[in-house]
Amino acid sequence: GMVASPRMMPHKASVGVMALAGILFFQVSGGPFGTEGLVRDGGAIYSVIGLLILPFLWSFPVGLMTAELGTAFPKDGGYVLWVEAAFGREWAFQTGIWAWTSGIFDTALYPVLFASFVQSTLWPGSVPADFSPALRGLVMLGFSALMTLVNLLGLEMVGIANQVFGACVIAPVGILVAVCLPRIKPSNWLRPSPKFNPIGWVNIAMWNLSGWDAASTIGDEVVDPSSTIPRALGWATVLVTAPYILTILAAAGVDADFGTYHNGRFNSVAEAQGGQWLGGLFALGSAASAMGMYLSDSTTTSYLISGMSEGGLLPPFLARRFPPLFDTPVIPILAVFACVTVLLHMPFTAILQCENFLYSLQLLIEIAALIKLRYSHPDLPRPFKIPLGTKPLIAVMMMPAGLCILQLVTSEHQTILL
Repeated sequence: GMVASPRMMPHKASVGVMALAGILFFQVSGGPFGTEGLVRDGGAIYSVIGLLILPFLWSFPVGLMTAELGTAFPKDGGYVLWVEAAFGREWAFQTGIWAWTSGIFDTALYPVLFASFVQSTLWPGSVPADFSPALRGLVMLGFSALMTLVNLLGLEMVGIANQVFGACVIAPVGILVAVCLPRIKPSNWLRPSPKFNPIGWVNIAMWNLSGWDAASTIGDEVVDPSSTIPRALGWATVLVTAPYILTILAAAGVDADFGTYHNGRFNSVAEAQGGQWLGGLFALGSAASAMGMYLSDSTTTSYLISGMSEGGLLPPFLARRFPPLFDTPVIPILAVFACVTVLLHMPFTAILQCENFLYSLQLLIEIAALIKLRYSHPDLPRPFKIPLGTKPLIAVMMMPAGLCILQLVTSEHQTILL
């Protein structure tokens, strides 16, 4: 059965609707920086249509699964507990390890992004070679250490920081849209991209819309989960998709050279259209985005480990908290920091694909657990239940499952893992 170890001290849930929406926003998206490849691989109009359809095939089913099972098992550790209830401890442990590894990979992307942002802002026109490895390493280390400190101070701090970062990310997008609006040529939107690449498009789009199940790893920290989780998912969906679509329409409307859209293109469009101050604002936005994403990923990855040890899947010392100063899982948070530091020298395209690959495996198991629990535990109290019978539910969940399988089959680096 499910035996959770008692907490050392009763502790108060501190994450409300907007705080959870902020954590989810950064877990899933973090703003439009890094979605330029969608325009390159699909052109503007297909990207917008795709971004309107994909949430229904991918984000909503995963979000609804998170709401049903996250409220049925409102404990830290989240999906690992669902898998344990459905398939037993070995599968739960395996899922936890996949999730932890992909979480570490994902977290390690952001110090690197942050360092390249610092370089391009302070030394525009310089190439990476001009930036001494020591200085670059210091920037990455300082960034990780600062975010780790925020994480140690607790989820209330993480929530506040994420709301500040979120405003820094969303404001420049609104301004860019306003500046571009009078100059947009709608005919640009219909132009095809010379580098049409549907598989590449799906890979980027799925990565930019994945991570909804992470809301469940901090289930114990959420105030009134049965109403908070579904509402936060709704808000986060709007916060995630609107900036993608608006930025693509604004940028493509004024700059139709789709073949050359690569990461950082939106920043240069902002500077070309709005002058240096808007370019600077976008640079600030990308920095805030990297910070928020690092915080969210490292948080959910740390709480996953402490939840696994509270549930008896890992040694109990890993869940120890140190109130009053650090009422947080200190050891997992420091472990994430250590692992990320080691990974900072690895080639990142490979890591992104490994991360997508592991995440797809993890999600397939979660979907299987959702369906299995409907049969094996029909009487499990589900404060939020997807309003579908089991057969229609299977039909709906086939869509994200199919996309996971597509991702596993098309991954160039699957051999590394097999």
